[in-house]
Amino acid sequence: MNLRIGSGVLLSILLLGGCAVLESNVPVGATSLAVEAKEVDLDPEYPQRTRFGDLTLLGSFVLSSAAVQFGGLSGLAVDPSGRVLYAVSDRGYGLSARLRHDAQARLIGLHTWAMMPLRTPQGTVTQRRQRDAEALVREPDGAWLVAFEQVHRVWRYPPSAVAFATVPEAVAMPAELGQAPVNGGLEAMTRLADGRLLVLTESFENAQGDYKGWIVTPTGFDAITYVPQDEFCPTDLATLPGGDVVLLERRYSPALGVAVRLRRIAGASIRPQARLRGRELLHLKPPLAVDNFEGLAVRAASDSGALLYLISDNNFNFVQRTLLLQFRLGDR
Repeated sequence: MNLRIGSGVLLSILLLGGCAVLESNVPVGATSLAVEAKEVDLDPEYPQRTRFGDLTLLGSFVLSSAAVQFGGLSGLAVDPSGRVLYAVSDRGYGLSARLRHDAQARLIGLHTWAMMPLRTPQGTVTQRRQRDAEALVREPDGAWLVAFEQVHRVWRYPPSAVAFATVPEAVAMPAELGQAPVNGGLEAMTRLADGRLLVLTESFENAQGDYKGWIVTPTGFDAITYVPQDEFCPTDLATLPGGDVVLLERRYSPALGVAVRLRRIAGASIRPQARLRGRELLHLKPPLAVDNFEGLAVRAASDSGALLYLISDNNFNFVQRTLLLQFRLGDR
């Protein structure tokens, strides 16, 4: 969702230890970007703080670039190895970057940023209302599922050596999705541990005031809903190694600013006709460094826990930022 708050080909930059190192090994067919990653204090009043709710903060960065195409990042994925980050943007681009972690799995830098315009099933570049990509899922075979708002749909980009370089095919979705608000359609999507696809809308309400969603299988669609609380809206989903699901939520008001939550939903509760709620894991609000977080990715940690990555959509607005946070969730 485009949440407004307040009023050429370049070489990538590797930031490590305060030094900028030029990189040029961008995949053939993609455009490279110069993106700067600076560490930022999540809690400006207590910069050494690492505990936030049930999570431990490992890294926090603000990302910036002079490239006008950079920004609006709304869907996120991280390779299971932790080597590559992938994202999709509101302006119809797929992006990737190499990640650097230390021996304790803390994120310490990003480099070799690459960008690829998302294509339509006709092979043309997405334009205007077609390009609002909001959610991203990496399939086991290397394909990508991308959910779009405004013109509500999911497209599957077949596997390729360069991410997002292929011509997509439409994924069947319920006809009812076409009735969703222009800016309130599919915002959150994840592949469950048992292979089913879970999708939730941002603000498509049913008669009870729940937000509509579906469990998508090869044989059809089963309705499911999320029960909103405290005016928060779903913005992304990710599946934990044990099968539970983490939901990213966001709330904005002119008086209070932006607030962000993570909630853990038991995998066993995700069944047809269920009304999902979940348990709070994290709640971020001012004066913490909070922005319009819309992307969530999870990968397994070596200690049987999980590493969570959150990215914010700056809406190409100069008063907003692209923030990237990394947390550790213990196995409990």
